[in-house]
Amino acid sequence: MEITVRKADMSDLEDLLAIEASAIPGYAYLDEAKDFLIGNTGNQGEMVLALADGVPAGMGRYSVLPDGSGWLEILRVKKEYQRQGIGMAIYQRYMELAEETGAPSVAMFTGRRNIASKSLAERWGFAVAEDFSGYSVPLDRRAEHSEYHLITDPDEVEARIGVWHEDWGKYMCFNRTFMKYGRPLYEWLAGRNMVYGSGETTIVLGWRMLKERGLHIGFMDGDLTDALAFAADETVQRGLPSLQIMFDRSYTDMHAFAAHHKMTHTGDLIVMEYVKSCEVNCGIGQ
Repeated sequence: MEITVRKADMSDLEDLLAIEASAIPGYAYLDEAKDFLIGNTGNQGEMVLALADGVPAGMGRYSVLPDGSGWLEILRVKKEYQRQGIGMAIYQRYMELAEETGAPSVAMFTGRRNIASKSLAERWGFAVAEDFSGYSVPLDRRAEHSEYHLITDPDEVEARIGVWHEDWGKYMCFNRTFMKYGRPLYEWLAGRNMVYGSGETTIVLGWRMLKERGLHIGFMDGDLTDALAFAADETVQRGLPSLQIMFDRSYTDMHAFAAHHKMTHTGDLIVMEYVKSCEVNCGIGQ
């Protein structure tokens, strides 16, 4: 079987949707995010289409995050083509794109129990960088909260987040996209109107894509109960159906906070990052 890859565009949408439906039935979002993931609207990178003897068999998206790093997402292979080298071919193109864009690092996420996905990434030199836990915030328990204002100055964003994020982990998460803390992220957040403050309390609230599905809390500091009430109220006021939060799995105080506020645990994920010193079982260059 000959496997080839090329850049996908909107003319490939029907084939891409068929791949998504076959790979993970019941978990689809490509059609909603097609402009972002295929059309590159506000998202630099490439949707990779893999073909087996000329037949569309797999896909994967390489995106460039605010700090220039690579983010690998929506890797899908049709059921009948799985475990036949399609994923390896997509990763080959991923790493070529990382070289072409000068990415300082490359990362992806997968479920803690997804051995196949984790093993494929490890073959390319990726290693587990951090564990995360996710929760869904109930929207029927709204409470009074302080008045919040937007913070659009990157310097103030950095002052409010930069030295306080250690408990949250190395990455801030929106739509299961994990971005490293640092100046490029703070500028990105400020430019997208995602940082709010009230006195000494700070909350990062927004989305990377699929905004119609709901909001995501990326970070909170100060009066967490007040910030959570603001986030829930903002979600309802915008007519959105859900509010999500993810944080480092070892952040025990936040787990207790989530339980106290009746949040629903939505699952645990691992973030894997490319290790440049990979020497064993590394597919790069093969």
